[in-house]
Amino acid sequence: MSGQKYRRTRRPVAEIIRELRHLRSSPLRINDENELWAEGHERPPTPDLPIDSRDQLEQLRLSRHRIGLLLLRPMTFEQAITGCFVRVNINGPGELPNYRIAEILGVGELDYGYKVEDIPTNLTLRLRYEDLVVHHEITDVSNLPFTQEDFELWRDICINQAISPPTTHMVTRKKIELYNAQQCEAKPLSLIQRTFSLALRPPQKCGIMERHGAVYPWKLKHPSPVVPEPPPMPPPGNPPRGLTYRPKHEFLSPDLKEEKEKDTERNLPQKRNLK
Repeated sequence: MSGQKYRRTRRPVAEIIRELRHLRSSPLRINDENELWAEGHERPPTPDLPIDSRDQLEQLRLSRHRIGLLLLRPMTFEQAITGCFVRVNINGPGELPNYRIAEILGVGELDYGYKVEDIPTNLTLRLRYEDLVVHHEITDVSNLPFTQEDFELWRDICINQAISPPTTHMVTRKKIELYNAQQCEAKPLSLIQRTFSLALRPPQKCGIMERHGAVYPWKLKHPSPVVPEPPPMPPPGNPPRGLTYRPKHEFLSPDLKEEKEKDTERNLPQKRNLK
């Protein structure tokens, strides 16, 4: 530096901002020297424990809308949904909905097609709930989350049937599989509608709340049809013997009415004498 003056240069503003952003994004660690992983050792893995709360199971729930989005990705559909859980209606159409938490074991196929939110398909879900393994259409799946009552019933069934619930590692792995499946390229809906060759079943008609998986808080009552009451039956012409039959006054013929009036007039003086 002989013969030259020392020139102090300023750092560029962009470089300072870059370093500040890097420091802000890095987590703040206290007492790093006391942790084993800071000295080149790996952090011990978290224990793989069975889930014990509704919020943990909710991470594996698939709604009807989300299954419809996965239908647009047929290459990864079955692998992505197997092992997940749904809230399914186990009653038929025309009955009050009754929901259960069910595990998806696989998929099946029908001889006809139906629509899931404008997506034609013939696939069914192979579900396990209680002590049954039943195929259900995707339209039976609810969009609403699990309730605490549903979760407690599912947990009791797992204990009674000796079914091992999913673990925390399974939840993490399945979430990654679902994320990767949704990132795959989806088929255009117009292409699926053009290439679908099976006959479509007409959609079921029901209330708007039931179509979205809800339940009416009251029971719908339809007015009964107005039917006129039938006229009263006339008395039989020849009543059987041994039976006490008293014809009503309105059905008596005029001749019988006159005879009855005469009999009452004759009996009146006798009743007065007895008194």
